[in-house]
Amino acid sequence: MTIPHAHLPPPVRRVYELLADHPGPDTTAGPIAAALRITEPDATAALQRLHAASLVKQLALGDRYTLAPWARQHAIHQRVQLPDPVRAEQVTRLIDWYATTASAAVPLIAPHALRCSAPAAHKTVPHRHGDGPRALLWYAREHHVLRAILTAATDRHHDDVAVELAEAVWHLARTTYHHDDLAHAQHAGYTLTHRTRDPIAAVFRAREATALADLGHLDDALDAVADATAALDTHDPEILALVHSHSGRVHLAAGQPDNALGELAAALRYHRGVVDDHGHALVERRIGQAHSALGYHADALHHLNASSSDLTRRGHRLSAARTLTYLANALIAAGEPGKALTAAGRAHTLLGTTAALRYRAGIDLAAARARYTLGEASVTGRITEALIARLSGAGPGAAGDLTAATDLRNQL
Repeated sequence: MTIPHAHLPPPVRRVYELLADHPGPDTTAGPIAAALRITEPDATAALQRLHAASLVKQLALGDRYTLAPWARQHAIHQRVQLPDPVRAEQVTRLIDWYATTASAAVPLIAPHALRCSAPAAHKTVPHRHGDGPRALLWYAREHHVLRAILTAATDRHHDDVAVELAEAVWHLARTTYHHDDLAHAQHAGYTLTHRTRDPIAAVFRAREATALADLGHLDDALDAVADATAALDTHDPEILALVHSHSGRVHLAAGQPDNALGELAAALRYHRGVVDDHGHALVERRIGQAHSALGYHADALHHLNASSSDLTRRGHRLSAARTLTYLANALIAAGEPGKALTAAGRAHTLLGTTAALRYRAGIDLAAARARYTLGEASVTGRITEALIARLSGAGPGAAGDLTAATDLRNQL
């Protein structure tokens, strides 16, 4: 390795050596540029030069690189010769770039998002996503790296950056099936804020419970949400409403709609003291889901229609699409599959071209159920076959939807 390394210009050597300290499995030019205080085109040129020298591997997406296995030990050896303060400052900037870029994506994807954590003081300039679809695409490509970055931020005691990143991941990951990353991030946020007795620890714990429920770990989810509600030591109605809303969500997933209604009623009471139309509409939606689970179809349709109308009117397109999916399922349960297809069509329109795999799959699954109820076996078969192909390998959180699609196909 010494021969090709010795012939590299010093700026390219610095990029090569920094890769030995990158917490994630691969990288793009953006964080490298931020860490070394160089331009992104210069970082790209350096990575390409290293690829030509067989010191890094270029991944399938083209703009992602990782150290070649045979070069890692040599890169580490070169890296440790730098002064410790220089190494630490560069890695701090690299971690910071990921955190600030993730935070910058949140308002593009979830403009309604309530941010409970205080913003960190950043040292770097975030990547400019441009719009929501590109921000979601960035997260889809970086989610595995962000998990490693969050661990590194925690290990290096960059607590404010780690907490901000943990909260950003919650909003970025909700439309995906990466619930293992989601649970990991929320647990990290809970651990850090619980240590300092920050009241938002209960929010992180409740969000972790929701992620665990989506993974099918229902006993762990119920334990986590019990911890969250028991730990509530605040008069802040925003935190109280969030935690009880998540508690209702977890009890719904666990097949306890009566308990869910009690938690959601508490969330509604606390929402009276919060200016959060989005959160209020989500509670309304979950109340509709609970009524549907209990077989109270008229009440379910009332709440779900109210929630979807409110979210649509206020411009919360992704949440409105998700609510219309639950409305479609409730309409099928109420014996109105034709109206269910109309609701699913409206949901697809709201999603547009947004890369929200989980939400889009939920809509298609509802449409397949409606087609099956209408006796349209061939259409149901096409939809379920496409769903099974898309959901295979989509992430741990896809297991429930994949099973549902497979079971529906097998009924044909």
